[in-house]
Amino acid sequence: MRTVRIGVVGCGEVAQRVYLPEFHRLHDQAALVAVCDRVEERARTAQQRFGARTYYTDLERFLRESDAEIVVNLTPHKAHFPVSMAALEAGRHVYTEKPLAQSVDAATQLIETARAHHVKLACAPVTLLLPTVQRWQHLLHEGVIGEVTFARAQLLAPPIWDDFPLDHVWYYAAGSGPLMDVGVYALTALTGLFGPALRVSAMAGTIMHEHVIHNGPAAGRRFRNEVADSVHLLLDFGGFFATFDVSWCVPASRNETLEVYGAHGTLSGDPTYANTSIHIFRPENGWRVDEPTPPWPRSDDWFQGVAHLVDCVLHDTEPIPSATHARHVLDIMLTALRSAQEGRALTLQTTFQLPITTP
Repeated sequence: MRTVRIGVVGCGEVAQRVYLPEFHRLHDQAALVAVCDRVEERARTAQQRFGARTYYTDLERFLRESDAEIVVNLTPHKAHFPVSMAALEAGRHVYTEKPLAQSVDAATQLIETARAHHVKLACAPVTLLLPTVQRWQHLLHEGVIGEVTFARAQLLAPPIWDDFPLDHVWYYAAGSGPLMDVGVYALTALTGLFGPALRVSAMAGTIMHEHVIHNGPAAGRRFRNEVADSVHLLLDFGGFFATFDVSWCVPASRNETLEVYGAHGTLSGDPTYANTSIHIFRPENGWRVDEPTPPWPRSDDWFQGVAHLVDCVLHDTEPIPSATHARHVLDIMLTALRSAQEGRALTLQTTFQLPITTP
């Protein structure tokens, strides 16, 4: 079997913590041939630390000179569209971090460009690849809790995390925020379990307007929050409703990420990570715990998306973390923010097909 050549664009914290350390797992299928970052020190450090053949600081030169077949786009949110578009137009397959783009129209342009150039486009998160989600899908399909009557999802976190670096202030700038950054995980899980949503209504606002970095190199620095940091959605799935709360104003929570209620029971747990248990309630025997088997190498194993795209390229199959699914989730998020502004429920404009089979 041939070796697939991969290049990574964006060598920041996510690349160096989650993705680049895992490339050794693909030694018999893929090779890291290049990395690219506008900050030369980051690019050079990534190249030396993770064994890429070379590094670049210019995207155009990277695409012109590198022989990478797959481009892994790990840039900040606003750069996702231009970097992915440039790679697709250069005839490269693309795996991009979420969100796919900043607008539904831009996402559609990426999908059409990939189709026109006969290349594959996949987008994080890897939710539908997770054994956890596949177990949830199986339990629902088998009717363990009966017909679904309601679902509730929550992703709640503190406004700022330990050792927050100053160059991460963009998380609180226009185009990012908790809904676009972490809301995508729960929404991908909900739509991955139940298919496309039909309508959304929401309330959203900025609760905490300023933040102070408490520790690390930037301790004491203040910055303004430009995004809605508390967003609350009501989704219409056609036969039942689901709620989703996402907030960066919560010091701690004991709530599960997702609970699905049925006529005959409840599923409770976190399908957005690998290696998580599912708590199952049935009236006749109470709660029991379904433990994950076999475990993945790490719970936040987002690198599985890259490994999956390599397999898709080698066997000419379509990615399960599809761009059409990512576009629908983007549609939900952007329409929810518009619903919050307009004060009314809005119909979603996109749809997608769930994969018939999962790996």
